[in-house]
Amino acid sequence: MMVGRHDDTDDKCICSFTQDNFIAFAELCKLLNHYLTTGLFIEKSTIDEPKCPKCGLPLDGYSECPYCASKVKVFMKIFKRVGPYKKAFGIAILCTIITEIIEVIKPYINRYIIDDYVIPVQDGTLSTGDVSMSGFALLCVFLFISVIITTILDRINLKNSYYVSLNLGQDLRQDVFDKTLDLSMSSVSKKTAGELISRVSNDANKIQSFITDNGKNAVVRILSLVIVAIILFVMNWRLALMVILPLPFVAILVKKIGDIMHKYFSRSWRFSNAHSRLLHDTLNGIRVVKSCGTEKAEAKKYEKASGAWAKAASKAEVVWNLLNPISDFVLVIGNYFVVFFGARMVLGLMPQWGTMTLGELTQFTSYVSMLYTPLRWLIQLPKSIADVSVSASKVFEILEEETDVRDSSDCVDLDIQGDIEFDHVYFGYKVYNPVLKDISCKLEKGKMYGIVGHSGVGKSTMINLILRLYDVTQGEIRIDGVNIKDISQQSLRSQVGVVLQETYLFEGSVLDNITYAKPDATFEEVVQAAKVAHAHEFITKLPDGYNTRVGSKGYTLSGGERQRIAISRAILHDPKIIILDEATASLDTETERQIQEGLNELCKGRTTIAIAHRLSTLSHADQLIVLNKGRLAEMGTHDELMRKQGVYYSLVMAQRQTTKMKKVNQPATITGQLAEATK
Repeated sequence: MMVGRHDDTDDKCICSFTQDNFIAFAELCKLLNHYLTTGLFIEKSTIDEPKCPKCGLPLDGYSECPYCASKVKVFMKIFKRVGPYKKAFGIAILCTIITEIIEVIKPYINRYIIDDYVIPVQDGTLSTGDVSMSGFALLCVFLFISVIITTILDRINLKNSYYVSLNLGQDLRQDVFDKTLDLSMSSVSKKTAGELISRVSNDANKIQSFITDNGKNAVVRILSLVIVAIILFVMNWRLALMVILPLPFVAILVKKIGDIMHKYFSRSWRFSNAHSRLLHDTLNGIRVVKSCGTEKAEAKKYEKASGAWAKAASKAEVVWNLLNPISDFVLVIGNYFVVFFGARMVLGLMPQWGTMTLGELTQFTSYVSMLYTPLRWLIQLPKSIADVSVSASKVFEILEEETDVRDSSDCVDLDIQGDIEFDHVYFGYKVYNPVLKDISCKLEKGKMYGIVGHSGVGKSTMINLILRLYDVTQGEIRIDGVNIKDISQQSLRSQVGVVLQETYLFEGSVLDNITYAKPDATFEEVVQAAKVAHAHEFITKLPDGYNTRVGSKGYTLSGGERQRIAISRAILHDPKIIILDEATASLDTETERQIQEGLNELCKGRTTIAIAHRLSTLSHADQLIVLNKGRLAEMGTHDELMRKQGVYYSLVMAQRQTTKMKKVNQPATITGQLAEATK
C-alpha cells in the first residue's frame, strides 16, 4: 500500500501484503475513506472476511468457521433441543438402561451354568457331582424371560426414540424456515436459495439423525462403560488393568482421527453445498437453458459438481476406513492379554495372581466384550461428530443470526394515510460505501411520484427502504410523521402494494395467487379486482378459469397475463401506498396499454411511487425525483424539469436520441432480413 502527500514527489510504502489478502486490504481502504469523510470508525467485526483467520479455510460468506467453532457449545445447543420431549426421551433411556442391566446379568448366569451345571473336566476325568435339573431349568427360564423383556423394552425404546426424532426434526426445520423468513434482505442476499434449502432439509435431518442414533446412546454407553469397568476391577483388578492398558493410546488416536475427519467432512459439505446451488439455479432457469440450447453444457457442469461431491465424500470414507482399523486393533490388544493370562489362571499356572474357574473366565471375557462395545462406539463417535458438527454449526448460525431489521419493543400498528418523508437519508449495503447520500424529500398522500436516474443510482434502493427491507444508515424515513422504525413491519408491509417487472407467481391456481395477500377474500372480491386489472377476460378463457394451475413461477401464462394477475393481487390487497418498479418495461405496446389502465385504477387515491425505464410513462406524474450519483439532483414536474435543462433533461434527450436511432435502423434491418430470406 502506497501513500504520499500532495507536496511530495515520492510515494511511501506503509505496508505490504500478498495477493490472497487483497480483498481484506481493499475493504480496509474503504473503511479509512469512510473515516476520513465522516469521522466514524467501523469495527472490524462488521467486515466480511473471505477466510477464517485461524485455519485459513474460506468462509463462503458465513460468519463463523465450522472447523474452528467450539464443538462443545454446538452439541450443547443440539441436546437442548430435546427439552420439549424429555419425557419420551427419558423413557427411551430408561428402557435402554434396563436392557443393559439385563445384558450385564447374563454373563453372571452363564458362569453358574458352566461351573455348576456343565460338568468340567478335572484331572482328565469327569466330575460326577449331582446336578440339580430344577436349578438349571430355572436359569434357562430366566434367560428366556430376559429375551422377552428386552424385546418389549426395545419396542418401547424404538417407539419413543422415533417420536423424539421425528418431532425434533420437524421443530428444527420449522425454526430454520421461520428464521429464514425473518432475516433481513442483506442477510438473505448473502446466501443462495440452494444453500438455504440445504440447511432447512439436509442439515436439519443430519442433526435429527444424530440425536436419534447418538443422543440416547451417549448416556447409556457411558453408564454401561462405568458399570462394566467396576465389575471387571472387582472380579480381578490385574486382568482389568490389562484391558484398559491400551486406552490412553486409543484416546490419542481418536483425537487425531477426529481432527482429520472434520477437515474431510467440511470439504464434503462445501461440495455438497455447491451441488445444491447448481441444481437449484439450473432447475429455476430451465427455460433459459432450453432456449439457449445449453443442456449439454449444464449436464457437464452438474456432472462435475456431483463428481466433486462424490469424490470428497468418498475420500472421507476411505480415510476413515484406513484410520479406524488402527484404533480398533490397538483397542482389542488388551483382550489378547486377558485370554492368555486368564487361561493360565484357570490352569493354575499363575498362583501368584490367584485362580479362576472356567465359568469365571467366560464371565470376565463376556464383560470385556461388553466393555469394548461402548469403547468402539466412542471410537466411531468422531466420525459422526465431524459430519454433524459442520451441519449443526450452519443451522445454528441461521437460528442465532441477529436480524438487521427488527421491530422495536414499542412499535405501533399504524393506519397509514400515505405521507412519506425522507429526512437526510444515507444508506449503503456496507455502511462505509453509501448508495444513497443525504436524500431529503416529501411525498404527499394521494399523489404519484416517479423516480428516475441512470442505472445504479439507487432508485430500487429507495423503494426497498420504504418497504423497510433495509434500515437507513443515517437519517430518518417517516410515514405520516412516524419514524418507519417505530412502525411494525407487518403493519407497514400489509398496507404497501408492490408490482414488479418480474412478477412471481406461486405454484397453485390463479385464485390462490390473487388471494395470496388476502386469503379471506370472497370470490366476488377476487373477480372485481381482476376486472379492474383487466384480467377477468383472459382468466375466464383458461381451461379451469380461476382454478387453473399456473405452473412453476406462472410460466404457463404470458408475461402480460402474469402482470395482470399481480395487479389483481395488489388491488385486492387494497394498499395505501403503491410501488411500481418497472411494471411495464418488458411488455408490448397493446399489453402495456391494458396493464396501464389497470394500474391507473389501482393508483386512484393512493400514494404511488413508480420507477420506469421509459421516461415517457412517468411524464404524467405529479412529481419526479431525479437521482444522480446517489444524491437527489432535482425534483419537480416533467415540464419544470425540462425547462430547467438539468439531469432529467439530459436523460430525456438521450432516450429520444436512442429511439430515433432504433427507428432509422429498423427498416434497414427488415430489408436485410428479407434479402437474406430470398437467397
